[in-house]
Amino acid sequence: MKFSKYTHAFSLGNDIALYNSLRLKPVYLSKDKYSLIKNFLSSDSENISDEIKNEINELGKYKIIINNDETDSKILNFVKSKIPEPAVNICYFILSEQCNLACKYCFLGNNNKDKRIKFHKENMTKEIAEKGVDYFVNQLELQPLDESRKPNIIFYGGEPLINFEILDFVVCKFEELKESHPVLKNIEYSIVTNGLLLTEERLRRLHQLKVAIAISIDGCDEKANQMRVDTAGNTVFNKIIKTLDLAKSIEIPVSLSITLTEESIKNKDAMLELIKKYDIKGLGFNIMMSDSNTKLPESYNVAAANFIIDMFKELRKLGIYEDRIMRKLKSFTSSQVYFSDCAATSGAQIVIASNGEIGICHGCLADRKYFSQNVTKIDFDPKSDSIWKEWSLLSPILKEECQNCEALGICGGGCPINATNEKEGNSIHSLDTRFCTHAKTTLEFFISDLYRIISGREEKCQKISL
Repeated sequence: MKFSKYTHAFSLGNDIALYNSLRLKPVYLSKDKYSLIKNFLSSDSENISDEIKNEINELGKYKIIINNDETDSKILNFVKSKIPEPAVNICYFILSEQCNLACKYCFLGNNNKDKRIKFHKENMTKEIAEKGVDYFVNQLELQPLDESRKPNIIFYGGEPLINFEILDFVVCKFEELKESHPVLKNIEYSIVTNGLLLTEERLRRLHQLKVAIAISIDGCDEKANQMRVDTAGNTVFNKIIKTLDLAKSIEIPVSLSITLTEESIKNKDAMLELIKKYDIKGLGFNIMMSDSNTKLPESYNVAAANFIIDMFKELRKLGIYEDRIMRKLKSFTSSQVYFSDCAATSGAQIVIASNGEIGICHGCLADRKYFSQNVTKIDFDPKSDSIWKEWSLLSPILKEECQNCEALGICGGGCPINATNEKEGNSIHSLDTRFCTHAKTTLEFFISDLYRIISGREEKCQKISL
């Protein structure tokens, strides 16, 4: 008998948590019992003392202790067999590639004049939008009908509100097709916008169309938002606040998409006040990405990961949904391996550019890398396309360098674009190291938080050697 190669140990005061990163079920025991178990496993004895028999049985049940290496191989192969094939369920409509902002951290490249000039100046037309609708419906109908499935349309840019007329047209077109296409029964719509072009009329129309509104903001004051600027370099925080005031005054709910700058993570209390002031019920935190001009230090990655956890603790008391932590928490609580944290790396999305070109990731919009399709090629099947197949195999479960990581089962991998930009010579197959920090820190929180619930004790969780 031996510890599985996927077993990891975490210290919790006088206790220990043992955890198999592919089974996702921590077992808690005292450090004294842990020492006895280690001594037994390192001995030649086959006789298990009564003192640790129950613990050995429990650890064997969750494959924390195994009889041979073949068990680990079987578990890994079983998990790999569950990785889904590419199947499109999410569609980004890039209504306009132009943007009225030039945020200094923009991962699309609006902050880079060489990339910005590559974006198409013409907005999406009705003709392209209609073909895009048909294209997405065809993708959904390639799959077996599942009435619980929720197809997702995301209006994106650039700034999507530059082309509001086409957003309205697309939603109405999908709604018209619902009766004749059962795959659209549970379709959902959302928009990610900087909010500057939102008027009362547009807010009411989006609400009428049942389009969820996510407004981008970086924090609670001008300083935290100093990287969110217009094309002339002027900060726009006060204008975004006016939009939030407007939405609140007419009782139109919005969510927030919050990019965590080095300034915004310094003031948790002020961030909470902003969220409470505007009665925000859902939000997502975004960790800044590297590009050719910006290389983020590991100290930022650590601080951002801890900030998200600290905010999550407060937000759950208020009944507010935070997307980034919840995706991992669902995996942990259900003991289901989380294969991909990104719809692109599960081969589940298409991105329709304003000119009708189709790719797998909106982060590649400027240079059109990984854009191999077009709305006119209605017979596209992602299961047989080399790009969608390649991206769908980017899960950490399939990466050799991830096998020894304690967060393997809940990670889902990071962003292939950020991984590519982290250092010269990287590719989409490289590790997004900021996400490694986030995933490991989050797992330690889950293990300590479950321990708190079970034992009633608050102890700092720290990864230790077996």
